Amino acid sequence: MKRVSFVAIILSIVVFMACSKSTDNGVSVSSSSSLWPLKTGNTFIYQDTAFDASGNVLESYKDSAFITNLTTSVEGTPFFQINDSLGWFGTGSYVGVGGANTSLFGLDSLNAAPYIFFSEAPYDSYLIGSSQDFSNPTCVSLDALYGFLTTYNVKGYTCYKSVEDITDCNNNITYAVVYYISPGYGVVRIEEYSPNPNSTNTLYLDYSQTLVSDKLN
Repeated sequence: MKRVSFVAIILSIVVFMACSKSTDNGVSVSSSSSLWPLKTGNTFIYQDTAFDASGNVLESYKDSAFITNLTTSVEGTPFFQINDSLGWFGTGSYVGVGGANTSLFGLDSLNAAPYIFFSEAPYDSYLIGSSQDFSNPTCVSLDALYGFLTTYNVKGYTCYKSVEDITDCNNNITYAVVYYISPGYGVVRIEEYSPNPNSTNTLYLDYSQTLVSDKLN
């Protein structure tokens, strides 16, 4: 499982902002019209690949993620447990659709605070939210999540994307994650970028998870 310092945003605030388009669009989170169809038994097959700093493939394997029958609720938004033992989300985490079917949220565990990792955007590089990291008081980092209106073709899926950047006090991007989301299919691709050991202030693609197929109940 890949770990990342997600942008933590109070769920009720984000849902309120996302709902400004519509108070309720009547879409069930388990239906095929949901941003990510979250129904018990829905299964998503991903190709997971790890790379070195030169772009060489270190390992590549198929990863089966499925929605279990365990649920919880935060601020009125339902979350569904996803079992992605070999992939990005791992085991024991939960995902949810909010903001009148415009945003995706996650919970690393039942005791964790919800985080947002995707939201529809009115224009490219739209700031969805940000938070500061004071773990190094002499160089405070900024963790920001951006949304994009432009669509992208990813393996035949029409996707929107969100980008999480962690920037240090010198305005260098030290880490990044890109999420590609296709309405009706959910997470199509995740890309993780880490510091390049061979080059100063640059990142390289070290991991990706790409949707190969799905089985929706």
